[in-house]
This record gives sequence, C-alpha cells and structure tokens, in this order.
Amino acid sequence: MKKILICLVFLLTGTAVAQAQDYRWGIGVRGGVECTGIAFKYNFDPANSIDAMLALIPRNANLFALYERHIPVIAEGFRFFYGGGANLGSWKDKFTFGIDGVVGLEYKIKPIPLALAIDYKPFWNMVGHNRFIADDFGFTVKVVF
Repeated sequence: MKKILICLVFLLTGTAVAQAQDYRWGIGVRGGVECTGIAFKYNFDPANSIDAMLALIPRNANLFALYERHIPVIAEGFRFFYGGGANLGSWKDKFTFGIDGVVGLEYKIKPIPLALAIDYKPFWNMVGHNRFIADDFGFTVKVVF
C-alpha cells in the first residue's frame, strides 16, 4: 500500500510540473464573505505561486500574502490549489496580524486572458483583533498575462 501511495504522489507531482504554464501574472478582484479586494497572483512555475490581496472595507484594511501549490485536475485549464500565508492590517484603528490558509479551484479560460477561481480562505488574526474567521468563501476574476 505504501508503494502505491508513493507512486501516486510522484505521479501527481510530475503531472503538475509537466503541464504547460497557463500564465505568469494575474490581477483582478476577489469578492468574499469577509475579504473583498484587489487580487494579484504571480506563478513561479506551473506548480507554485504567490497570491496577494489588498482588502479595503470601511474601518478595516488588510494585506494578505499566500503561497499556493497547484495541481491540474478535471480538464485542461483547471487547477486545484492549496496553501497558506499571513495577513497584516488594521481593524477599527488596531494593528492586526494573522495566519491564513486557502484551498480552491481555478480555471484559466484558454482563448482569452481571463482566469476564474473559487476559494475557501479561513484565517486567524492573532494580534490586534484576535479572532478566527471560518466563513471566508470567495470568487475571483483575474486578467492574466
């Protein structure tokens, strides 16, 4: 059983690396339950990226930075992603800092420079406004190049 699991992990990792790069940069908008703002993405290679978001809400501003790992799924253009990172900002004039997780599905529309994603991004603000946010689901639309 261990050998089968190890082979499956290597096969999935090899598939992710073998896929052609869909895009290098993306910029757009994420609408979420808790965090809505401008989204940026940089793909280092087909399997690794940095995703950042600037969320501006009345009395609240946050910058989120996430490392993401991508795995091709379903069909060409679809990528499952997961990762984590940190956020910092303010909430009601208090400095905040926290940790974030993310899991989602992205689709790069082949003939046009557009990518769509749905995600679940729970986070825990540990400094400032100490709270765990478990209901941040979002939808992102990005222009990619």
